Amino acid sequence: MQIHRRLIVQLLLQLLMLFVFAFVLNITIFILISYFAEQTETVEDLTKASDLFIENRVEVKAGTAEIEQGLKIRVEEQDGWLAVLTEEGKVIGSHNTPPSLKGKRMETLLYSEDNNISTYWVWGEFAEKQYYVVFGKHNWQKNIMQAIKENISWKNQKLELLGAVKTKLDKIGGWALLVDYTGKTLDSYGKDAPTSYLTEDLIAIKADQKWSHVESYFHEPSRLTLIVGKEPTSSSSLAGNMEGKISNSVIVVAVFVILFFLLATYWYAHKFSSPLLMFIRWLQNLGHGIYEQPVHPRTGQPMLFNKYGDIKRKYRLYKDLFFTLTQLTDILRERDVERRRISRSREEWVSGISHDLKTPLASIQGYANMMESDAYSWNEAEIREFASVISKKSTYMKDLIEDLNLTYQLKNRELPISKERTDMNECIRRTILQFMNNKLYADKELRFQPSHNEIIGFIDRKWFQRIMDNVIANAIKYNPAGTMITISTELIEQHVMVIKIVDNGVGMDNETVNRLFTRYYRGTNTTETDSGTGLGMAISKQLIALHNGSIRVQSKPGEGTVIRILLPLG
Repeated sequence: MQIHRRLIVQLLLQLLMLFVFAFVLNITIFILISYFAEQTETVEDLTKASDLFIENRVEVKAGTAEIEQGLKIRVEEQDGWLAVLTEEGKVIGSHNTPPSLKGKRMETLLYSEDNNISTYWVWGEFAEKQYYVVFGKHNWQKNIMQAIKENISWKNQKLELLGAVKTKLDKIGGWALLVDYTGKTLDSYGKDAPTSYLTEDLIAIKADQKWSHVESYFHEPSRLTLIVGKEPTSSSSLAGNMEGKISNSVIVVAVFVILFFLLATYWYAHKFSSPLLMFIRWLQNLGHGIYEQPVHPRTGQPMLFNKYGDIKRKYRLYKDLFFTLTQLTDILRERDVERRRISRSREEWVSGISHDLKTPLASIQGYANMMESDAYSWNEAEIREFASVISKKSTYMKDLIEDLNLTYQLKNRELPISKERTDMNECIRRTILQFMNNKLYADKELRFQPSHNEIIGFIDRKWFQRIMDNVIANAIKYNPAGTMITISTELIEQHVMVIKIVDNGVGMDNETVNRLFTRYYRGTNTTETDSGTGLGMAISKQLIALHNGSIRVQSKPGEGTVIRILLPLG
C-alpha cells in the first residue's frame, strides 16, 4: 500500500477512535449527570427515586430488611416513613412508620385512613428479591391546622393555643401565624415564625409552590389567615450541596476532558512528528556527507529498528519512505566511493599524462638544442636520426591530444557517427593484417578465425577500426613474446555478432579488470613513451556503446585474457 493511502487509513482510524471515545465520554457524562440529578431530586422528593436507587439502599437478609442510614435521613427530612414488605404483605423492615401502622400488613398501609398520612409511593418487585418498598408522607399540617383552628379567637385576633397543641408544634419545630389581609402578623407562636407575609407569598402557599412545609387557612368572616408551618428541613441545603457536587463533578469532567485532549494532541503530534524529525535528521546527515542511518546517541544502534531487527511500530507507517531513503543513502554512498576513486584515478592519470608529455617534450627540446648548438657540427645521418626521434615524439603527443579530445567528445555525446553496410569479417581481417605486417609485433602470433557465414553489419568503419586497433594493440603490448592472440567472429541468430579476442598471456587481476575501461586509469608503464595514452580501452568501450554493443572481459593472472564484444547487426 502506498504511503498516502496508509496515511489516510491511519487518520481515519484515529478519527474513529476519537469519535468512539467522545461517544463513550458523552454517555459517561450523561450517566453521571443523570445520577447526580437523581440524587438531587431524591433529596428534595424521594418519590422521584428510581427502583435501582432504592434497591441499592435496602438489603434483605434472613427475612429482615436493613435500610441504609442515608435513606433513613432523607425519609426523615421529607417528613415521611418507609416500610419494606414481602409479597404476602408482611412488613420486614420499616423506619419512622406511624405508631398506628406498626405491625400492620400491606393492605393496611395502603388503604389506611389515618389523617397523619397524606401520600404513598410504592417501588415494585426487585428482580428475584421479591419485596416491595412503600414510602409515605406525614400530613402533620392538616392535623395541627385542625387543632389550632379550634383554639383561635377570630374576633380578638388572637391565637389561644392549648398546651397539647403547643407541645406538638414544639416537637416538630413548627410555628403558627395569624395575619390580616395586608400580610401583617397579628399573633404568632414559635421562635422561627416569620414577622410578615407578602401577598404573593400567600398566593404561592395556596398554589402549593415552593411552600410544601407551610399550610394556610383563610377565615372569610374575619378576613384573617392562619398559617402553620415549620422551618424547611435540611433537604434544601442538601439539594444545594448536591448541586454543588454536580457543578464540581462537571468541572472535574471538563478538566479531565481538557487534559485528555491535551494528552491526545501531544500523543498525536508525537506519533506523526517523531518519525518525520528522524527522517529530517537522516536527510541532514546526507546533506553533510554522512551516508548512514541515524543512530541512537546512547546505544549507537540504528533508530529505526528494535532489538529484534524489525522496524519499530511508530515507523511502519513510513516504511515506503524508509526504503526510499535507504536506497538513496546506498546510492550516495556508492557514488561517494566512486567519486573518491575517480578523483584518485584522475590524479594518477593526470600525473601519468603529465609525465608522458614531459618525456617526449624533453627529448624534442634536447635534440632541438643539440641541432641548434654551434659547438657541434652534425652530419646528415645524425640530423636525420634527430629528426626521426623528434617526429616520433611529436606523433605520440599528437595521438595523446587527439585521444583526450575524443574521450571528451564521447563523454558529451558530440562525436558524429555515420554507419554503412560492411562485411564484418573482411573489415576485421584488414585490421589484423596491419599488425601482422608490423615488424614491431613479430614476436607475437596472431590468428584470425572468421565465421563460416557471411556477416553483414551497419557500422561506422572509421570508429570500428579504432575499436579493433585499441583492443588488439592492448593484447599485443602487455603480453610477453611468444603470446598467441586469436581473433574470431560468430553469428548468433542472424541478429548479433560476437567478436572474441583471446590470448594466453600474463592475464590481469580483478582490480585491473574492473578499472580497465575507466578514462582515468592507465595500465601502462608511463616511463615507456610508446606505451600508448592510457585512454584506448575507455575509448573503445564508449565507441562500442555508440554502436549499441557491449564488451566484457574475463581474465586471471597467468591464465590469459578473453575479451568478448557483442554488436547488433541492425
